[in-house]
Amino acid sequence: MTFDTNAIQIRRVTSEDAGWKRQFNALYADCPNPKHDPKPEHAYFAAYNGKTIVGHSEIYHEDDKWIMDSLRVKAEFREQGIAKALTNIRIAYAISNGAKEVWYSCHDDNLMTTCCHVRLGFKKICPPHHNCTPATTHWYRLKVTKTLIAKLNKANNLPA
Repeated sequence: MTFDTNAIQIRRVTSEDAGWKRQFNALYADCPNPKHDPKPEHAYFAAYNGKTIVGHSEIYHEDDKWIMDSLRVKAEFREQGIAKALTNIRIAYAISNGAKEVWYSCHDDNLMTTCCHVRLGFKKICPPHHNCTPATTHWYRLKVTKTLIAKLNKANNLPA
């Protein structure tokens, strides 16, 4: 699964790739980088400008849910559609692995992320077994539909 826009290529990477790990750590050098338990296994996607990582994102499957995690794009590469492409490719990956819905969590003050996801069709929701108020609900869910699949195929230049 890849995506190309101008000089940017987005592709799946593996945690065993030492070159990716070095660049991943550099991408998160100015903030805490995501730390995960080895289970569930994560699918990692990186945006490259040539051989340099300029963006990164993850998705994982846990408790029968596909959850998007850790999206970051270098400041000088923002507002070029890279985050949107990383999100689209993660959703497409989950769908290709049987997802009926995709989840993500985000603080409400992250308006850029929230607005982008709401435009894709994500809805704010309180997961089962949580005690949510509007101020504490930070989970969003996207139900997989035929319309969504067609939109992703078009965005990823795939046949309908």
